[in-house]
Amino acid sequence: MDRNPSQKIKLSVVIVNCDTAEMTLGCLRSVYQYKPACSFEVILVNNGSNGIAPEELEDFPQTRMIKTGKNLGFSKANNLGIYNSYGDFLVLLNSDTKLIDYSFDKMIAYMEQNEHVGALGPREVDGERRYRLSCGRFPTFFSELARKIWHYRLSVNDYSFRDYLDSKHAMVKDVDWVSGYCLMLRRSVLLETGLLDENFFLYFEDIDLCTRFWEKKWEVHYFPETSVIHYGGGSARRNLMLAMTEYRRSEIYFAKKYYGALGGIGIRIFLFLKYITYFLTWTPVLIFQKIIGKDTNRAYTIALLSKKVIQMVFTISHPEPVEPALNKNAANRSSP
Repeated sequence: MDRNPSQKIKLSVVIVNCDTAEMTLGCLRSVYQYKPACSFEVILVNNGSNGIAPEELEDFPQTRMIKTGKNLGFSKANNLGIYNSYGDFLVLLNSDTKLIDYSFDKMIAYMEQNEHVGALGPREVDGERRYRLSCGRFPTFFSELARKIWHYRLSVNDYSFRDYLDSKHAMVKDVDWVSGYCLMLRRSVLLETGLLDENFFLYFEDIDLCTRFWEKKWEVHYFPETSVIHYGGGSARRNLMLAMTEYRRSEIYFAKKYYGALGGIGIRIFLFLKYITYFLTWTPVLIFQKIIGKDTNRAYTIALLSKKVIQMVFTISHPEPVEPALNKNAANRSSP
């Protein structure tokens, strides 16, 4: 799409495609089925993925595609999309999502009526339109433990607990963070906070950004008056080991960033004890399953992940935050 520089854009939608071509095209179709009433553009970042050809975007006239040439990670790829956007509002939208409502119109209307809100996240549902947890409080050891328990109960279809959480989050409210699967942001606030911290290759980048919004006195709200489907794990399923190890890497970096040296040491000790236990438990299981000819996939995955995390605990460095600034002009037009 060739953009008219004089055209005012209210909304920019940034979608990162990483080996999820069919899902990404489905996401795009839903955006255009429920396209916003305001002026908008879609920035599609092909993050090391060549799965979408330019001619496949002919039905999506407001869409521009950027090819990175390699997998930059979720944060850096989204930042590249933001750099090349012009909207007063931005939505970071995962490629494995689907709109089922005029969500963007409702979210923009809420943001315009509530000028103190810098970030907004809708109600998340899965492919069967069941509630998924997509907001929370600032991570601590106990809040993360509770969140993992909640996610486990949701994953095994504890319907009563799902209904309880859904009712608990039935009203619009301020929260510490909302999920980056569908995250609406004010461009003006990003000028203050900087963009996603590029040290987060995958995971925790949304929580980190929301935390920085609060530090600048901008509120983050959960908005259950509209729902967006999030199928979940689109790219992660294709790169499972990478996703699992990067989650732990992000945990370590987040703890050091917000809790200092003691926080970094504490999370390293916790992960070491957890995964040395897994390694010592599952390695004999793996060997035994090989001997008797049973399927070793699960045991191999857990043993390999444990080995990688244990190595990471002793080798990972603590880099300084990388929170790129956003140019005050229309767009930075940066290359990767």
